[in-house]
Amino acid sequence: MDMDDFLGWTSSSDDIRKHEEAYNKELMSGPVSSSTQFNYACFLIQSKYPGDVRRGISLLEELYQNPDESGKRDYVYFLAVGNARLKDYNQALQYINGLLAVERSNKQVQELKVIIEKRMRGEAVKGAAVAGGVLVGLGAIVGLGIASQLP
Repeated sequence: MDMDDFLGWTSSSDDIRKHEEAYNKELMSGPVSSSTQFNYACFLIQSKYPGDVRRGISLLEELYQNPDESGKRDYVYFLAVGNARLKDYNQALQYINGLLAVERSNKQVQELKVIIEKRMRGEAVKGAAVAGGVLVGLGAIVGLGIASQLP
């Protein structure tokens, strides 16, 4: 699976539910293990629902804040993925650039950066097209208004 496909891939509801149950079971009996929380967060980040993605980001941020954690690189990587899925490309690039500052030759991170930048440009083009369409529409309305006032 290439990186573009990875960003578009979605978790099944069954997979999310299975990891949510494991997370809640551990939560009921005490602290949740880092691996259970990480797995649940990763499946949430791949959800088709933005609320789930945000919840996954929150869980990863919580893991990252724990000074005892050794998986910070993975947390940052998936924070970038989650933010890219929410189209918060600037935040995603901040995470990616942080990883590249430490692991300059990491091909997976480099590829994710290229995909995020490509999507960012695509969103900018869409935004410009929408803005252009709005301006054309406003111009037509103003033109009709002026034309209707002419004798």
